[in-house]
Amino acid sequence: MKHLINLMSALSLAIYVVPPFAAHAQDYPTAMVGDFQVICLPDPALPCPDGAFCTILTGPETCQMDAEQAVANQLAADQGAADQAVADQAAADQAAADQAAADQAAADQAAADQAAADQAAADQAAADQAAADQAASAASALQMAMVGDSQVICLPDDQTPCPDGAVCVVLSSPDSCQADAEQIIAFDQAAAEAAFQDAQTIAEAEAAQLQAETEAAADPSIVPVEAPVPEPEAVDTLVSVLANPEPTPDAPMAPAMQVAAADVADLTTAPEADAPPPAGVTVTTETVTATVTRTSYQEFDTAPVRIGSDKKSHLSDLEKVGLVALGALVIGAMINDNRQQVVSNTGDRVIVRQYDGSYVVYKDDNALLREPGSTVTTQTFRDGSTRVIVERADGSQITTIRDASGRVLQRVAYDDNGHATILIDDMQPEIWVDVRDLPSPRPNRTMIELEDQNAALRAAMAAADIEDLGRKFSLRQIRTIPQVRDLAPTITMNTITFASGSAAVEPSEAARLNKLGKLITDLIAENPNEVFLIEGHTDAVGSAASNLALSDRRAESVAKALTEYFDVPPENLVVQGYGESELLVPTGSDERANRRVAVRIITALLQQTAR
Repeated sequence: MKHLINLMSALSLAIYVVPPFAAHAQDYPTAMVGDFQVICLPDPALPCPDGAFCTILTGPETCQMDAEQAVANQLAADQGAADQAVADQAAADQAAADQAAADQAAADQAAADQAAADQAAADQAAADQAAADQAASAASALQMAMVGDSQVICLPDDQTPCPDGAVCVVLSSPDSCQADAEQIIAFDQAAAEAAFQDAQTIAEAEAAQLQAETEAAADPSIVPVEAPVPEPEAVDTLVSVLANPEPTPDAPMAPAMQVAAADVADLTTAPEADAPPPAGVTVTTETVTATVTRTSYQEFDTAPVRIGSDKKSHLSDLEKVGLVALGALVIGAMINDNRQQVVSNTGDRVIVRQYDGSYVVYKDDNALLREPGSTVTTQTFRDGSTRVIVERADGSQITTIRDASGRVLQRVAYDDNGHATILIDDMQPEIWVDVRDLPSPRPNRTMIELEDQNAALRAAMAAADIEDLGRKFSLRQIRTIPQVRDLAPTITMNTITFASGSAAVEPSEAARLNKLGKLITDLIAENPNEVFLIEGHTDAVGSAASNLALSDRRAESVAKALTEYFDVPPENLVVQGYGESELLVPTGSDERANRRVAVRIITALLQQTAR
């Protein structure tokens, strides 16, 4: 009722407070409705004087009737508003009551949950104490060793549990507790140092990338390109390859690689580059020019940076050659359930830290083949594997199949007459290597000096020794197993040097490769399927990841120099960096002898027979 009285009072004031009208307003008819005076306007376009209550005439003589109707309508509207206000207040009161009830129920539930949590915590604490007591009792019967300030428990076998929070090692023999403890502490310290270096390397790379992105976004001379998006199947395959860098002989090839393998099953015939590709295969063709290739005396391109959500400053070397999924790996990304991490992506190489703390470099193994004047046709399968056909002006052709990580699975060279030379065939199943069964290298045959007039003879004798093994190895095994690689004759060279942090071979340095270039070309002329592994090594200064990338780049530059200056066929060369993992002089200091390049003749080790 109070609301209604207030509304009626407001209406009365609105009707009674009528200010002086304009001069013409006095001619308008008015009517009295109760205590209300209403002005009747003849035309709806006429303004109602401020503060007055007006209605529009429906006829010349209807002012009184129209006024009564207008007042009735206003009173009805005011009554409806008052009723609505009463209903709104009632609803608000009910909502407040409901909320209070809900809050009380929540408080009661929280109290019940806390009580349950307190009980569970008490039960867990009791269980933990019992387990600790049991572990302490069991540990008291085990051997222990002190390494610095660390106490290590020596377990008799790998079935005995290690007490929570303790550092344990499994005894290699009953009396080796102290030695085993020292070894595991040293390993843990090395792993911790490597993890710190990785984190620092990743942080520096991410900071540099952010700065490069900022500068690129503000540089008007940069023309952004579309950022390629890898196929989901290619991403899955790449993750599988990275998670299993050492495939077992029973592991099947990916479907696309099976198609590629079937296409080149007849290796006696060179494939037609312009032949229709299998369904679902993307094909790109490029004529290589000097402007798009890197020479041995040039540094590598910088990695591209992202400009916006779907643009990059340029394509990386990996993306240009069809290895889109590999090139798209992000620095710091974890793969394989966080057991591996991408430590570096320089655009041409990706460094991944393995679960055991070692590092693997992934790159385009076909980089050496992109020579000016050649036509390169790349067939990219949905799983990221590729088949690359390089046609040269002289009519010769090189066909290579790579997996999603860029690793060569098969390489065949065809001369201008179509004659096939199988250089690499990792399509074949691998035979397991037990390094204990391998013979010790014979230095008098495996170490070849360039000044030795009998270098070719020594290489032949070393190859004969390898043939006596009665088995062959995959290129992957030769690259990754030192004991296998050590069987190959090695051409020693310590004349080539690099500027600090550089992978470029200065022309003055390339001249020192003269004897090496001549020996390699002579051996290939005698045996066209001869394959050479160019190894890069660094000292231990700097992070292991950056050293691995640098050593691999340097090996590629030396291989390029051999082709550019001495016409060594690039298809007969394979490059591999080992960073600081194989120090010639075991020291962490700046040791020149560790910054070296070595060349191995691996033909006798390789499986090169077509299936």
